[in-house]
Amino acid sequence: MLQLYHSNRLESLADGLALLTQMPAGSPLAPETVLVQSNGMARWLALRLAERNGVCANLRFPYPAAYTWELFCTLLAEVPERSVYNPDILTWRLMSVLPQLKEEPGFEPLAHYLHGGDELARYELARRLADVFDQYLVYRPDWILAWEQGEEDHWQARLWRRLTEAGGAHRAALLERCLTALRSGEVAADKLPARLSVFGLSNLPPPLLTLLTELGRHIPIHLFLLSPTEDYWGDLRSEREIYRQAADADPEALYLATGNKLLASLGRQGRDFHELLLDQGPEEEALYEPPAGDSLLGGLQLDILELRNRGEDGERTMLAAADNSVQVHNCHSRMRELEVLHDQLLALFDGYPDLTPADVVVMTPDIEAYVPYIEAVFGTAEPHRIPYTIADRSLRAEEPVAEAFLQLLELVESRFDADQVTSLLALPAVQRRFDIDEHELPRLHDWIRRNGIRWGVDAAHRAELELPAEEANSWRAGLRRMLLGYALPGDERRLFAGTLPFDEVEGGVAELAGRLAEFLENLFRLPASLAGKRSAADWQLALNQVLERFFLGDEGEETALQAIREALADLRAEVEAGGCDEALSLAVVLSHLRGALSAAGRAGSFLGGGVTFCAMVPMRSIPFEVVCLIGVNDGEYPRQHRPAGSIWWLRSLAEGIARRAAKTAICS
Repeated sequence: MLQLYHSNRLESLADGLALLTQMPAGSPLAPETVLVQSNGMARWLALRLAERNGVCANLRFPYPAAYTWELFCTLLAEVPERSVYNPDILTWRLMSVLPQLKEEPGFEPLAHYLHGGDELARYELARRLADVFDQYLVYRPDWILAWEQGEEDHWQARLWRRLTEAGGAHRAALLERCLTALRSGEVAADKLPARLSVFGLSNLPPPLLTLLTELGRHIPIHLFLLSPTEDYWGDLRSEREIYRQAADADPEALYLATGNKLLASLGRQGRDFHELLLDQGPEEEALYEPPAGDSLLGGLQLDILELRNRGEDGERTMLAAADNSVQVHNCHSRMRELEVLHDQLLALFDGYPDLTPADVVVMTPDIEAYVPYIEAVFGTAEPHRIPYTIADRSLRAEEPVAEAFLQLLELVESRFDADQVTSLLALPAVQRRFDIDEHELPRLHDWIRRNGIRWGVDAAHRAELELPAEEANSWRAGLRRMLLGYALPGDERRLFAGTLPFDEVEGGVAELAGRLAEFLENLFRLPASLAGKRSAADWQLALNQVLERFFLGDEGEETALQAIREALADLRAEVEAGGCDEALSLAVVLSHLRGALSAAGRAGSFLGGGVTFCAMVPMRSIPFEVVCLIGVNDGEYPRQHRPAGSIWWLRSLAEGIARRAAKTAICS
């Protein structure tokens, strides 16, 4: 059975799910499974269910893709826990295959990426191709299966057939097997969950929807869908779509309606998904609630609910002078945006005593660009401080130790600029490792400046960079002056072996010079210790040693250091699973780590008890009393994403892949 609940309020859907889960469908010890689209939605839903039922326990909130693979493992034989066609693993399989293709006819679109033997360019190409093939597996499994049967002879089909020669299970083939098993009744009832719920998803790939439909013939499946209108809106079209479809004909002859123009323009993806759901023939239950009040916002919501355009009949609606339900503030800078936002929130909290910071969300297309301004305004606004949390930050952006680790690896092929080196000393984990106190940093900066240290380890290092082999203003020249000043004071006049001692290093501060020397010597040995190519296992060992040599974290920093260790372990596991046995350069490993550490961070920052600052991402439909948008500027919103060259051609072929512009409209 496929049961569809739709409502214009997510709270009503959550209440429906709370009522449903009060009685277990099977064993009371079996966990209830609810598919969600994000960690933020899972957190909000758990809080809402706990509020309604008194407790939220023994529920799990997997993502649709993860649950689909879990279902394959449960229902089908010989399915591995992780597919070799997973994009993280497929990247390394492609790394091994691509060099074999550069001279083969038919692969000319890839030739300019492969000629020249640039390993980093090959890795970037492999990573993008793995992502594209993964999109095909999800949205166009019919293409994948057709290619495997020999259909099509373009380079993508031929490359895919080359990859499948090694065997292994992929999502498209397993989906076909699973559908066959469900349709033929070969699946044992005890292998299926007693009930499955899908909550708040605004889009699903059609193949996955087909799987849910077939699964619904065996178990009850409850879909909770947020829909802006109770009326049928599958035939709504924006004016642009109508004129495009009409071409040279009369648009009115098509008998297509726009309904509410705002919904027709921005709701295309939701409309199409709602239409797909209705095509499955579910039983329906409507949980709609008319918007309360006669404010501007309430009027917009009511017009969408009733599919009407206010004012078309000539009647004008008068708004109250104090109506502030929809506000637009034009600000001249990001800092001013945050200042105005802070003032407006204070006014709202003053005007609505029941409103709390947890009821407010602030969304922006680029969260990282606004973090310094958020902290500058909201973090220092005493005595009117508003509690806040910042979500959707990557580990690299949120934890300085992760960024410092990457900077350390980037130093290997750099000029060792003074600013780059001293910025590492500003990190508490580095200070702790080399026993340097924060109050000693100004003295170190003064010594570096007064000894004229600018860049370069020494003359030999500069020669390696194909620059004049001069010792002056290098790190070793300055360090030699410091240590010589402790051993042989020169009164700023007497030279020793052509070096003028630095007299400031004497007495008790001499120990600080020794600790600086220890840090620098470890830094200078880094290029030699990381030179050349090596296996992923050897890179894991070497880079873990770098972590131990340079960082000593406290309780908070140790979490980030452990995340780096896990990223290194994942790299080794993915390379080995992909069968890539070639030695890798530091440039490739560094590129991989940048991506891994730039992934979204912890989910706990979302709904953390204060105002939630987060990224404006697709399918973030969590309800808040107050929704604020910042950074919706020309050139930044809607976001543009156009992969270069043949990769753009690749993506344009996948007509089933949802376009980012539509996703951007849905998220807002």
